[in-house]
Amino acid sequence: MKKIVYLTSHHWDTKRQGGFHKFAEYSADNGYETVFFSFPRPYYGYFMQREQLNPVLLKLLNKGATYKTEKGSELINVTFSTLRLPDGITRFLPDFFANWLLTHSIKSFRRFDKKFFKDADCFVFESCEGVALLKKIRKLHPEAKVVYRPSDPMVYASIPERVKKLEVAMLKDADLVLLVNDKGLEAYKKEIPDFETSVNFKILSNGVDIESYLKSYDKPKALQKENTMLYVGAWEVEWNLIFECADKHPEYNFVIVCPNLPGKEILAQLENHKNVNYIPGIKPAEVPAFITNCSVVIVPYVTDFYRDRPLGITAKYYQAMAAGKPIVAYHDTPLLKDAGAEVTYSYEDFEKALEKALKTPSPEYSFNLNDRTWEKICGKFLEEIKNL
Repeated sequence: MKKIVYLTSHHWDTKRQGGFHKFAEYSADNGYETVFFSFPRPYYGYFMQREQLNPVLLKLLNKGATYKTEKGSELINVTFSTLRLPDGITRFLPDFFANWLLTHSIKSFRRFDKKFFKDADCFVFESCEGVALLKKIRKLHPEAKVVYRPSDPMVYASIPERVKKLEVAMLKDADLVLLVNDKGLEAYKKEIPDFETSVNFKILSNGVDIESYLKSYDKPKALQKENTMLYVGAWEVEWNLIFECADKHPEYNFVIVCPNLPGKEILAQLENHKNVNYIPGIKPAEVPAFITNCSVVIVPYVTDFYRDRPLGITAKYYQAMAAGKPIVAYHDTPLLKDAGAEVTYSYEDFEKALEKALKTPSPEYSFNLNDRTWEKICGKFLEEIKNL
């Protein structure tokens, strides 16, 4: 095996790096030609100014951009813009037509594939709409292996049925499915009764850069105040909970770091809450400095978030545990209690947990991170691919 293509919803130079960045970096550093394929990136993105959809990024990635890892290895980040329409329109279209728009462009995919994916031995798909490209990839690369890595299983209620069907096709056709945890397995078994017999799967958890969270860093400007309650993540938060706690406790300072811009009503409320600071994302390299310098790490997801998304204990918790920071979560997996983290399911309990956390600045966690280093996880990941 000499060349691996990672098909992901992210781009390389982003504020929301995940496991695919780690896997791609590791394969590049181990001598594999590595392509980071960002998809989908629709043409309507040329008229937007979002992190993943904007004209500068799309022009760059359609040509292909070369990046270097910390160790100096090179990889390329590309995209293939398609005719996909916004969700508000797509939901009124027949499934076959919506999927056709998602995978077709004014350019030739075959020509694009020949330029960037020639001689690829393995395609690693993330859980995103990119699974719709499975048939094209299989047709153009019949000898290549297909690996599916669903960090966020697409079986929750808000995902369109057509996308769920595409994911089921991917699960059953992939040469290997690498689940993140048992929660993902449980979710799939509910949707696919014959999952364990029809899908070749293994469980490989996400990792954490433990060493990065054991170091000391200069305190970021946003955390200079006392009693800083920090959230760093890509999922939306329960803003009313934050505002209510901020009103009751003016001595607390909430710092919400999230690349998803809140709506106008929330932005207006932020103006009236001087102890709530919203930051539209930070560079991945900055995350350890934020986590290690806050008072409490909070994960205030939207009410009932965890019921709809079987994510289990995610990397943001590993980071806080490695840094030895108190954790207070709202509406996330009950498994956190077993690990020694506070998880709450009411505004009142969340508020009480914050008070308790401030009194316990150096909690002990029962969760073992020794086998969760990215070095070990990436090593196991690459070994699984080589063994296909």
